[in-house]
Amino acid sequence: MAYREVPRMEIQEITRRWQAGGSLRRIAAGTGLSRDTVARYVAAARTEGIVQDGPVATEEQLSWLAAMGQVGPRRVEMPSQDLLEPWADQIYQWLTGDRLLLTRIHELLLVRGCAVSYSSLRRFIVKRNWGRRSVRTVRMADTEPGEVAEADFGRLGMITDPATGKRRVVWALIIVLSY
Repeated sequence: MAYREVPRMEIQEITRRWQAGGSLRRIAAGTGLSRDTVARYVAAARTEGIVQDGPVATEEQLSWLAAMGQVGPRRVEMPSQDLLEPWADQIYQWLTGDRLLLTRIHELLLVRGCAVSYSSLRRFIVKRNWGRRSVRTVRMADTEPGEVAEADFGRLGMITDPATGKRRVVWALIIVLSY
């Protein structure tokens, strides 16, 4: 099991919420960390002398918590990056040229003898900015009637043609006239 490193600011947030009287469950939900991780940091804070109803943790105490490797998530050195490096050109080709999904690339690498986890492959691709960009919605200013038309085009799925019995791809063109 691999662990991610908890940044110092998250450790500060854990101790702040704990000193404000938050439960481990609420702190975990608010920070996105597991309850076990939060519990380990709270226990380490207690051993460092930070008390729940006492003064706010000092910079030295927070730095000590952040520097402690055995407290929370441990950084595990995995040779995944080294294993994937020789495959970098092929992975890039599969992503951009062949437009394969990450799951398929993972399967192809396993068949070819490169046994890395899916998450390691994903981190490898994200680190190089090879992933697909997310599409964001942009708010538009109010317009007069007939001034703006928004168009979208996409694949809806497959349908069986009743005349021939063949399966065909269904595409849609949507035009929105907003007012």
